[in-house]
Amino acid sequence: MPKRIRPRLFNENSLNHSKLRRKWKTWLPHLKDDLADLLRKKEIFWDLQKIAEENQKVLAPNTFFDWMCRNYIVAVCVGIRRFADQDKRSRSLWRMLFEILENPGVINRRYFLALGYNKSTKVRASEIAFDKIVGPDKDVLTQAQVRSDLRKIEDYTERIRRFTNKRIAHFSNPGSIKRLPIFDELDTALKSLDDTICKYNVLLAAEALNSLHAIPQYNWTEVLESPWILPGSKFSTEI
Repeated sequence: MPKRIRPRLFNENSLNHSKLRRKWKTWLPHLKDDLADLLRKKEIFWDLQKIAEENQKVLAPNTFFDWMCRNYIVAVCVGIRRFADQDKRSRSLWRMLFEILENPGVINRRYFLALGYNKSTKVRASEIAFDKIVGPDKDVLTQAQVRSDLRKIEDYTERIRRFTNKRIAHFSNPGSIKRLPIFDELDTALKSLDDTICKYNVLLAAEALNSLHAIPQYNWTEVLESPWILPGSKFSTEI
């Protein structure tokens, strides 16, 4: 694991907090949409694996499935890499957490309770939500809690980030990577990103989500129930 980058200085002035929260709230829709897309790709990928297990004739020859797996790996690794991007110009999840860490107290109980909750019942519900995420005895999201979330992102994405940089985006020395990431690590990284985005979506926008994985409104596998190559097509192997 490379050296973790953390703020050298902290902004204790709260005058800029409202502006920062508004900025991060504009990032959230893009982060949520991008992760929802990756989770959808993951679902389709594993569904295809199950379909192939039931009908292994589709694996011979394996050219199509090899192509599909390679494209899935590239798409998901690059997507995960974007969430962990540490560039100052990036609107990544890592960057958002870094800036939250840089500004102690920017996420606090007072702000959370003021997110459009006026009726007493809703205020009570928001109190419970803040207590559950941050803690019943805390009025701000602590530095330790933000650091913990940053570490989780780094831990689960580092091998993927390195693989993307050394194998997908660039051609580096073969010895620069000792072990390639496996599919389970991609799934674990996506789960960690999902949990983290949902957490900060609540704290910044008061929108409760258990996951960004959406149940599809249609059955995508219907396309596989009809022959793809029609009789007479130039791609047909029938004589």
